[in-house]
Amino acid sequence: MPGTPPPLWPGYDTAKEDDLLDLLKGTDDAANSDDPTVNTAVASALATAIARHEALKKEHDPDNYRPKLHQEAAAIAGGWRP
Repeated sequence: MPGTPPPLWPGYDTAKEDDLLDLLKGTDDAANSDDPTVNTAVASALATAIARHEALKKEHDPDNYRPKLHQEAAAIAGGWRP
């Protein structure tokens, strides 16, 4: 059986879910505002990476899977599904 997927970045798997949700929503909000430093491609890529990572965790590391984060990331990513 495959092991636990590696974290997306150092500290990802130890971060609080609310902090990751804030990051995700904040990036999406910035991409949909007049902020020229973030565009929708950045928000979508972040959301897709998080959604895919959480999908892997659901399958290979269910004890550390975060369904709320997965759902929000998938919605921002345009409904990406595993």
